[in-house]
Amino acid sequence: MKTLTFAAIFAGAACGAMAGPLDGKSYIIELTSSQFASGYGEYLVPPLYEVLSETQMVSVTGPEADIVVNIVPDRDDGRWVGDGASRAWLYTVSITIGISPGTYRIPDDGTPVFGVRAVLETPNPDREDELSCLIKLATRATVESYQPKGLFEADGSGCLREASR
Repeated sequence: MKTLTFAAIFAGAACGAMAGPLDGKSYIIELTSSQFASGYGEYLVPPLYEVLSETQMVSVTGPEADIVVNIVPDRDDGRWVGDGASRAWLYTVSITIGISPGTYRIPDDGTPVFGVRAVLETPNPDREDELSCLIKLATRATVESYQPKGLFEADGSGCLREASR
């Protein structure tokens, strides 16, 4: 995966007068059946939709959407980091936001045609505020750096909350 720097991610924001490649496109948000059935979508969709509603894209409800936006959360079982008094058990939490053509069938593993994965190391993988922040970060990065294909990684360390440190 390539790494995006914040300068590259937000370059489009500085050029407000320029139209982006996604402006005017219609989109739907696609969840996996397990995200939907488990209720996890109730945590995933609001921050995703909040950022998407700030764009020039148009939300639709049917298969006629130009693009499909999906979300792939992931976390590991954790590991010890550091030595001595600074040793801490940290989890790696990541969120991938994907944008694919409406005609693309997203595979079971969620791999999009284009996407950005925001990654955070945290001592508490269940913090809703950190999850929401990661989703917003990855969504903004995905929309603002959109390309026809590719997967990139963004540093999510800014989403770590003081209470977690």
